[in-house]
Amino acid sequence: MKPPFLYTFRFCCDPGFREEEELESLSQFVQCAQIDDVAVFANVEELNTGHMTFEEQDRYLALMRRVQQRLSPFNVTMSVNQWHSVMHADLGKRFREEDGFRPMVDIDGRESDLCVCPLSEAWQAYIGELYARYAALSPFLLWVEDDFRLHNHAPLHWGGCFCEEHMRLYSERAGKTLSREEFVRGILAPGEVHPYRKIWLDVSFETMRKAAEAIERAVHRENPTARIGLMSSDPHIHAAEGRRWGGLLKALAGDTCPADRIHLPGYQETAPGLYLNTFNQVSMLTRAFLPAGTEVYPELENYPFSRFAKSKRFTRFQLLCLFPLAADGVMLDLFDLNGNGIVWQEGYQEMLREVKPYLSAIARFRAPFARGADGVRVLVCETSAYTLHTSRGAEMEELYPQETLFAGLLPAMGIPYRYETSPDCEGQIVAVSGQVLRNWDEETIRGLFMKNRVLLSGDAACVLLERGLAELAGLEAAEWMVQDEGAYTYEQVVNGRVYGGLREARASAVISCSDALRVTFAPGTDAALYTAFFDSFRRRTAPGEALVKGRVFLYPFGRFPSPIEIPPMLLNPVRQEILQEALLEMGADFPMVQGAPYAAPYTWQDGKNRGVYLVNASTEDIETLSLRNVWAKRVFAFDSRTKTVQAFLTQPDKDGVRLALSLPSMEAVMLWWEQDEKE
Repeated sequence: MKPPFLYTFRFCCDPGFREEEELESLSQFVQCAQIDDVAVFANVEELNTGHMTFEEQDRYLALMRRVQQRLSPFNVTMSVNQWHSVMHADLGKRFREEDGFRPMVDIDGRESDLCVCPLSEAWQAYIGELYARYAALSPFLLWVEDDFRLHNHAPLHWGGCFCEEHMRLYSERAGKTLSREEFVRGILAPGEVHPYRKIWLDVSFETMRKAAEAIERAVHRENPTARIGLMSSDPHIHAAEGRRWGGLLKALAGDTCPADRIHLPGYQETAPGLYLNTFNQVSMLTRAFLPAGTEVYPELENYPFSRFAKSKRFTRFQLLCLFPLAADGVMLDLFDLNGNGIVWQEGYQEMLREVKPYLSAIARFRAPFARGADGVRVLVCETSAYTLHTSRGAEMEELYPQETLFAGLLPAMGIPYRYETSPDCEGQIVAVSGQVLRNWDEETIRGLFMKNRVLLSGDAACVLLERGLAELAGLEAAEWMVQDEGAYTYEQVVNGRVYGGLREARASAVISCSDALRVTFAPGTDAALYTAFFDSFRRRTAPGEALVKGRVFLYPFGRFPSPIEIPPMLLNPVRQEILQEALLEMGADFPMVQGAPYAAPYTWQDGKNRGVYLVNASTEDIETLSLRNVWAKRVFAFDSRTKTVQAFLTQPDKDGVRLALSLPSMEAVMLWWEQDEKE
């Protein structure tokens, strides 16, 4: 039976190099670290020889059989981690002429020396046979690496594929012979989307699906029950090549259960708060796009593989952050990929053994969380690259959607969220940013605003104006104020309330902020201003944050340089209090954490029972916990340090309760209670 939370250990052994010693070490490590599955690398990283021959594969097949024999007495399974498919990068290697693979070609017509066009029939036959030979071993999972993509194949310019065969397909759909230059100009054309964009995205997705189907057919001819999993990387980048995760995973899985290895950020240690921002904008977004029933084993990697890169404590923190993904387990990439094998002196085994019981115990909350995750709905669309407008039309990166602002911002401010992939929700608070509103017709967008309350970024407000729907947010006109060009340097509270313990509190909006939207409200619009923008001469220059008609909260920032960047100036205690207060005025009924920066709540409800999985991603300890919108006399807590359940009597606090519960830095706690009526 599969464990509640599965540890998969990625194992690199160079066949013939200290092989017996490493197999014995592996036997000991799986017991000490409570490993459930071992994914054996083949032809990996420093030991990669290019597209391996079947004779080279034989050495790894023999190693894998020996690993299976070693693991069998411990009831530990084996998976296969073939390191390359298309190939990550050239890295000084070249195709073998006898292989006959068609190379990937980039925008400029440059051919790769090692990365293959996924439509190459010779390569599809080769990669299918390679995986079929692994499938004969009946592994727990066969993994396809994240080089199974079109982007990021150095030294190509962005990626491919613009080979002659692909150009033929693009031309066929365009109804004319296309040059690369003309086709790329159309893909990236600013303003209204050019028809070439759809051709690019459609053909790119079909390319990867056909390659996936080739692997699936070969594997299941050999072993009908073998399962194939995929490592997924940043979804906003994959959007630029038209990827739809459900279709691709289905193509790989066939009639078996799909499996995905979600990319976790933080290959090197960083501030835990910054890690959390990226986790919410990348890993959690991937989870939202996966089809129901997918098994999820996120990849935790400590590159370049020592405690110089990342401490054991930070690695443990990453494990504690996994619960919101409703993960079935984790893939652990802890040691060098050069044949060193297991390095005992790093001490990962003790840390893994210590935290495993907690991860297994909180797994029982996985189903109610997945079923009833609560909070602000952050609206995203998997196919936004089809509809978004580029500004310069110069780079493929302009096709990356920017819709996750609030998924990074809200949890850092103690506000729970969940991704929402459909605008057909009702009775919710929905956060809208980027150009996501280009994906639906006018009737759908009107329904979204009529049936819900909306957090609206500056970018999203511009889309409303452009589409003639400005009245939904009470707007008449708007123009961008460019950061650091003098139009504004700070926001100041103008509603007479106290935030951060200050009257007329100010929040900086210079240097590390963003552009801001100067709006003009339609005549007669009920717009309750929280703040206004001021310049260096203390002149009021524009409205700031505002609650319009009691239903739309205008958050006027936007035009961020990166899809996953949260400008540091926006993370501010005054702005935190304003945003939480605005949500309460909009009718928010979910718990929020007061005061504590980077105390991220992931909330759920099951009937009268409510719960919060709280991660302290600050480097400071939380001494007492203050929760808004919690009305309960007693709260149960199961924390990651003691691994015991405690009951806390609550004390009334502003808009909620306070608990005498401390939560150290980079630790987590599961809270649950039965919600009482608000007094």
